[in-house]
Amino acid sequence: MDEQKVLVTGGAGYIGSHACKALQQSGFTPVTFDNLATGWRDAVKFGPLEQGDLLNKGDLDRVFEKHSPVAVMHFAALSLVGESIQKPGAYWQNNVIGSLNLIQAAVDHGCMDFVFSSTCATYGDQDGVVLDEDSMQHPINAYGASKRAVENILADYQAAYGLNQVIFRYFN
Repeated sequence: MDEQKVLVTGGAGYIGSHACKALQQSGFTPVTFDNLATGWRDAVKFGPLEQGDLLNKGDLDRVFEKHSPVAVMHFAALSLVGESIQKPGAYWQNNVIGSLNLIQAAVDHGCMDFVFSSTCATYGDQDGVVLDEDSMQHPINAYGASKRAVENILADYQAAYGLNQVIFRYFN
């Protein structure tokens, strides 16, 4: 059987590196794609590291062509709520444009299984209620809004191209 690779963006970060470990233990080869701005080279232990930037379409095409991944797990993002209030442009550019580049590259290369690391910040300030996947989403900062925008992009790509997608929303 051919080696099955999964592209893990942000695989040099905390959650991404643990996903890489789980993938390797499940018989997949995780290919970490990371710009190492907030990740650690030493965290990449379970497959190759491809250093690159989501804002560079050439970097993405190179990695898809070299590794032909069967799926993408997308953990790369700017994720500090306070910073997103002070520097919203950075969050919209990195989280939305970078994600759109990745999603388009996946579809262009026939990689139609996509896992997206979102956030509970898409729900906004809804204290005292039980939240689930069907709860209203009202993000109150650029971090949550940028993640919600990517969720919308994924829904559009699922409808247009049949992209299979799963979204994780984390709570602390």
